[in-house]
Amino acid sequence: MQKSILFRSLVAIFLLGVIHFAAAQNVDEIIDKHIKAMGGADKLSKLQSLKITADMEVMNMKVPISTIIVQDKGFRSETTVQGMTVVQAISGNTGWTINPMAGQTTATALPEESVKAMATETDLTGLYNYKQKGYALTLDGEEDLAGAKVYKVSMALKNGTKRINYISKDTFYILKMIVQTTINGQEVKSENTQSDFRQVDGVTYPYTSEVSTTAMPGTTMVLKISSLEVNPKIDPKIFEMPK
Repeated sequence: MQKSILFRSLVAIFLLGVIHFAAAQNVDEIIDKHIKAMGGADKLSKLQSLKITADMEVMNMKVPISTIIVQDKGFRSETTVQGMTVVQAISGNTGWTINPMAGQTTATALPEESVKAMATETDLTGLYNYKQKGYALTLDGEEDLAGAKVYKVSMALKNGTKRINYISKDTFYILKMIVQTTINGQEVKSENTQSDFRQVDGVTYPYTSEVSTTAMPGTTMVLKISSLEVNPKIDPKIFEMPK
């Protein structure tokens, strides 16, 4: 009897190991095809900086946004609303903002949680080299997303942020992301639906993003890129907090 129970337990452990290995293998196969669709490892490994100009449509307003990113080092965005420019920037483990809409005309340090949440934006290469980056991925099955067949791949980042990637079974582009993070002590969930994929210097980018977030309930923001420059030379001083 005891031998029978032991045998069944060993079989169960073996099967779980096989299932886990197969799932991991499937995730890697999906990610490999996704990386190829985004331009390939050779192109992504050489991606060092981006300069993006876009317009965001929100609450019947068109809001210009310029964003500069240096891989794993710095992020800076400037958003102009009603003639006032809001600046947000991070450099390594520190960040700051100038927000005249809130009466802040000089640079103010960002909370640590906000810096951690924004730090993910300095990774320009997404799921490329995800294991080396310390991301944990799991394949949660397949779904139908507005008529498109997708793989549902969950991802946990080292800073505690969780993201679900909906990867097209046809193009292997990420069609939608759901991100859960903590900002200012509050759990924030955001959904980003991506479309209008174009190649710039051999790397694929979504030129249109439709975003909703629990931080702004009932509001949908549509971001449309007007220009995107790959690997421009960036002065690192733009990320430093003004004195």
